[in-house]
Amino acid sequence: AFLFAYLLIMATLMHLNNPENDSFVQSLYFYVISMTTVGFGDITLIDHTVLALIRVLFVFCIGLVMVSLVFNAIRELAAAYQRRLLLISQNVVSKTLELAKSHKMKTLGAPALTNGDEIN
Repeated sequence: AFLFAYLLIMATLMHLNNPENDSFVQSLYFYVISMTTVGFGDITLIDHTVLALIRVLFVFCIGLVMVSLVFNAIRELAAAYQRRLLLISQNVVSKTLELAKSHKMKTLGAPALTNGDEIN
């Protein structure tokens, strides 16, 4: 919510101060592209005041933080998914060993195996 409000405020300021941009949508586009650190260069600032440059650099820095947060979230999701797959595979292996032990007991008429026994 903060990010969206900030983008709207910055786009409004750019739209009011930069006569080259035809619409508010282009100003919003400029700041979204700047925040995502893409920077196509198709829309540029005419107003080269220090305040305008500080605004753009601030948006750029927020964009770097947001991109790193997204990559970190993706990394955490991938790690959680990997842990879940490992747990599932361990359960499958244990169930397979239990089935193999019970099958060996039924076919050989052998006494029940304990946890320490191995299947030959």
